Amino acid sequence: MCKRNFISKEQKDHTMYRNIVSFVAKGTDSGKTYLIERLIEEYKKRGMKVAAVKHASHLGQVDKEGKDTHRFARKGADRIVLFSDHALMLYEFSCPGTDYLAELAGRSMDIVFVEGFKKGPFPKIEVFNPSLYGTPLCLENPEEKDAYIALVSREPFDAGLPWFSFDDIEGLCAFIDGRIRQK
Repeated sequence: MCKRNFISKEQKDHTMYRNIVSFVAKGTDSGKTYLIERLIEEYKKRGMKVAAVKHASHLGQVDKEGKDTHRFARKGADRIVLFSDHALMLYEFSCPGTDYLAELAGRSMDIVFVEGFKKGPFPKIEVFNPSLYGTPLCLENPEEKDAYIALVSREPFDAGLPWFSFDDIEGLCAFIDGRIRQK
């Protein structure tokens, strides 16, 4: 089991992870993936380097039974790297924590979008569908409210945070850019 890093004052203030934004939702079909796809397209048009991280509560096997990578994992490799002319995939079997994730995903990137990771230390933008999930996460846990920096939904919703429509990609980018430039 992976130990989570404690949230330090720096993480609480979100300065340590200022180029990382996590998109969270109460459940599925909220539009997180769709929103991140649109943001990636917009930032790529601007010539920026973008990383995307998908948080998974559990991971599947490395490759298929009998393949080399599966055999390496079965024998106890701590890290497996799949490399080709077109891509590199890294499997890390220890769980060094969120600082390592931030360093690895953010290395030489202008911005990192994380899908999920509700309990992670990264600044969070909640993607909210009021017709499916009456109350947003940011209002359910008052002790975690400071971790949320904005709310995105199809219709306006007052959660005491900056609100953005799914259609306002430029406005959301301007907000994210302002957070990145903050020190």
